[in-house]
This record gives sequence, C-alpha cells and structure tokens, in this order.
Amino acid sequence: MRWLRGLVFIGFVGLLVPVAIYTTQQYVVSDHLVALFLRVHLWLPPTLAFEHFVVFLLVLSLLALIAVLAGCGALLGFVQTRHSLLSQKVLRHAAVTQQETDRLKEQQGGQCEQLRLMAQTLAKRMDKRVLIQAILEAASRMTSGAPANSVVSLWALHFETDTLRFEQGLYCDESLFVKTEFQLTEQPFAQVLTTQKTSVIPKWDEKFGLLKTDRASRLGSTTGVMIVPMVIEGSVLGVLVIFCHPNVLKSYEEGQSFFDAVWGQLTLALAIAVQGEVAILDRLTGVHNREYFMKRLIQEIERANRYRLPLSLLMIDIDNFKLVNDMLGHQQGDAVLKIIAKLIKREARAIDLIGRYGGEEFVIMLPETGYGGQGSMSTGAYLVAERIRNAIDEEFHGFQKPLNLTISIGVSVRRYPEDREVDFQELIRQADEQLYQAKATGKNKVCMLIRETPQVTS
Repeated sequence: MRWLRGLVFIGFVGLLVPVAIYTTQQYVVSDHLVALFLRVHLWLPPTLAFEHFVVFLLVLSLLALIAVLAGCGALLGFVQTRHSLLSQKVLRHAAVTQQETDRLKEQQGGQCEQLRLMAQTLAKRMDKRVLIQAILEAASRMTSGAPANSVVSLWALHFETDTLRFEQGLYCDESLFVKTEFQLTEQPFAQVLTTQKTSVIPKWDEKFGLLKTDRASRLGSTTGVMIVPMVIEGSVLGVLVIFCHPNVLKSYEEGQSFFDAVWGQLTLALAIAVQGEVAILDRLTGVHNREYFMKRLIQEIERANRYRLPLSLLMIDIDNFKLVNDMLGHQQGDAVLKIIAKLIKREARAIDLIGRYGGEEFVIMLPETGYGGQGSMSTGAYLVAERIRNAIDEEFHGFQKPLNLTISIGVSVRRYPEDREVDFQELIRQADEQLYQAKATGKNKVCMLIRETPQVTS
C-alpha cells in the first residue's frame, strides 16, 4: 500500500509541471510577479527565463498547498485514530461496567435468594432451642469462606440479672470462654451494647478478654471477629460473637447492607424464640404453663404408642402451702413457688417436661419411663419422684412454720401394651388419685399405683 501511495504522489507532481506551463501561456502575468522576477533575477541562473520562473513559483505554491493538505490529512488521521482509540476504550469500559453490573446483579440475586431461604428455614421453627441452633447455623453459613467455617456463639440477655449469658455455640462450647456470664459494662460487649452497632476486629489478641488463651488455638484460621448486637425496637436481645476468616472482614464493608439484612432476620428469629418461650412458660416459676404441658402430654402419648414406649406422670402438691400465704403474704408465697420450681428443675432429667398445673401444684411428664426393672420401686418413675421429694425436704428442713415445707407426689405409669387405651385424662386422674392418697396418709410421701395395687412409702 505504501508504494502505491508513493507512485500516485509522483504522478501527481509530474502532472503539475505541464499544467503550470499551460496556465502561464494562457494568462497575463501580473506586474507583481514581474517585479519579483526583476528583483531576484541576479541570483537566478542566466538561462532561466521569466516563464520558467513563473512555473517554478506555481509548482512551489502547489507543493506548499499539498504539504498543508497532507498536514491537515495527517492531523485528521491522528484525530480519527485518537477518537477510535477513545471509542474502543469507552466500549471496553462499558463492557467491563456491564460485566460488573451483571456480577453485582447476580451477587444481589444470590444474596436475596440466601435471605429468602434463611427466612423460610427460620420460619419453620418455633421451639427456642431449635430456633437458636438455626440462628447459629445461618450466621456461620453467611460468614464462612473457603478457608474455614465461622465459629459462632450466641449470648442472650437475661433481664432478671441484667447480664449476658452464653446460650449456645456452633463449633464451640462454653469451655472456650473465660466465663459464661458477663456484666453489661464488661468488655468485649460493653461497646456494642452502647452503640448497638456491629464491632469488627481484624484480629483478636489477648486484650480481647473473651477467650481462654490455652483453648484459643481451636479457632484455627478464624482470627477475625464480628460482635453483632441483636437489636429490636431499640432493645438488645442478645449478641452474636462470630470468629471468621480475615478475608470475610475485608468484604464486610462492601456487603454491609446484605449483612445488616442478615442480622435483622436473625434478630427477628431470636425475638420469636424468646416470645415463643414466654408464651409457653409460667411467668412466675419459669416452668411450662398448663396449656402447653397438656398439648405436649397428648403428643407424647401418641409417640409412646407409635414406638411402644412407657410413659409416667408425677403430680406434685406443696404440703400446707396455704399457711405461707395466710401468715407471710402472697409475695413470700410466690418466692417459695420459685424456689420449689427451681429445685424440681434441678432434680428432674433433661428429657422430663415440667409444668405448673395450678396454684401450688406441679406436674412432671417422664417420657420413656415406667416402673423400672421387674416392677422395682428403686428405679424408674418412683426414683425420680423420690429424688425430688428428698431435695425439697432437705431444702426447707429446719425452718420454722410455715416454711418447714414438704411435698406430696402421686405417680401414674402408662405401660405398653397393657395400658395403650389409657389417654391423657385417665393418666392425670390416676396420678391425682395417688397424690390424694399421699396427702391422706401423712404427706411428704410418694404414692404410686403398681398393677392396681396402691404402694405408699415415706
């Protein structure tokens, strides 16, 4: 292409000479050109005629014009090239922007889907322990990366003591921490409780004050920390402590709106868990209320039939409790009920369900529990009842009347298959009859019916 352009240029210049000669022969030259020729002819060759001088000037002028036009063309070409480069740059930038926009849309879509699935999962749970486990799993899943899974613990606010207590952990337990209960003014919780904003610590150290140094190695590469207050209606319900990989913290600010949405969902789930617990508990004693207990009793009887398991029921009444209210007042009576409920919970097993039946009466359901081996009264439901009776007798032993309290307990056992037709009402009636028997034969006793034969022990 270059040699072709050069050939065209030479041909064009060669054509200029005859054109210039023809032009000077046809037109009269101006006096200015004559004067210029006379002024410079001394420096020109003697053989150079005036006509040749004019042709030379014309060729020189045309060459100058060509040079100007070539310069303009080059400038135009340069401008076009720059414009093309800029256009390509703009297009590349637009393509990159579009890719980033698509990536963000995809990321936001994924985050929205994550939030939807998380909310759907949390909404299916109502039991407090199950809900808290789901909260921990969701918090870990949302903050985990390829290097490591996040270690999460939930610290719940206890309104009675105004303290934060370790509630439950995922990939950790209470042995990881220096203590399981903190005052609201203690670090590392004081700051987030005051500001009600998430605190991000790039790397925890000994000044962090929450971990036992000899057990901290269990955290591995999860050296970053997020302390998340769970706030609803201006009140803190609890705090999530999340140990995560430092890479998660680098992207935290960029995705803060997403994380804020996550914290909001988890806080709502915790509020549901707390409210759900309040709805099924007796507010005075902290054991389950009668309505919830009866619902669970019916469910457990159905389960006992399905899996061919025994089930026992304890009906408990506080002996001479009316004297406490009459002589010391209802406030002291409420305090006694709280103490006895606490003792019952301490002595009962983890699988047992405790309820307040009404007034000074409590009821305990013992799943998968019968008489014990060979009908012996040294094991099974009787053993649990006797342990509870002894604990309360020892607690109030030595007090003056009316605080020298004891309890009486009636026990009914539903065997399988012998008693598969016994429903919850009949089971309660049998336990109530045994309670009446214990009260009528001296109180501070456990009475249990074994194969239609009343058994009384003191």
